[in-house]
Amino acid sequence: MPKFTVTGTYKEYYELTIEAPDEDTAVQIFYQKGGGESSTDGDWDEIGVDFVFWSDPDTHEEPEAEYTADDYDPDGGKIRW
Repeated sequence: MPKFTVTGTYKEYYELTIEAPDEDTAVQIFYQKGGGESSTDGDWDEIGVDFVFWSDPDTHEEPEAEYTADDYDPDGGKIRW
């Protein structure tokens, strides 16, 4: 399954590697599990997604995923990005 690096700013900067089937699911997992605080007041900005091919081009070791698609709650909060 693809891995995405999702970054966003909400009072602080967050960056997580998330294994998910697509970018949108990765962003929702980022928001639900790893992004810290609620987005109800709309303070999230600069959300970005990068596809992770390899973390180390010399060894071709894949990065560890902090969260996976199993962490996604389809009924949980969602963020528009």
